[in-house]
Amino acid sequence: MKIIYTRSNRVETLASLATLKKILGRFVGHRVFYEMSSRFRRGQEFYSAKNAFVVRAIEVTNRDYLTITIFDAGNPTHSVEVVNPQAMRIYDETVGKGFAVVFFSEVGEVESRCYLRDDGDEGGGDQQARGALEKITLPQLFEYLEDITSTEVEQVCG
Repeated sequence: MKIIYTRSNRVETLASLATLKKILGRFVGHRVFYEMSSRFRRGQEFYSAKNAFVVRAIEVTNRDYLTITIFDAGNPTHSVEVVNPQAMRIYDETVGKGFAVVFFSEVGEVESRCYLRDDGDEGGGDQQARGALEKITLPQLFEYLEDITSTEVEQVCG
């Protein structure tokens, strides 16, 4: 697999799996956005899947072919698997923007990509607040709303 660094505009061959694990280790414990897509080389896209999640762990194996598995911390049944990529482009040239990588594979006229972008630490405020709201049960929500509205009514009427 080739590694393409956009900052220095250089191309290297992957030295070891430890190097790849170190590069991808930057995503562990962070919220990532990913997009997986395939298209014909002439640009016609025929599928794209997007999602965001917090990375629990990344596993890199090389038995018959290189496999990179990225595990979702919030959902044990969800993971992203990149199988036998031919190249990886690293985007880290923009200060203040998230670190990102793209894995490329080409077979005939079809090009497949897996784009991963670091969107920051797991404890991001907005995501944490949304996570707390998602964990509340419906009866708890109605109870909470009833408490708020009855207090407001007492203040207005009293």
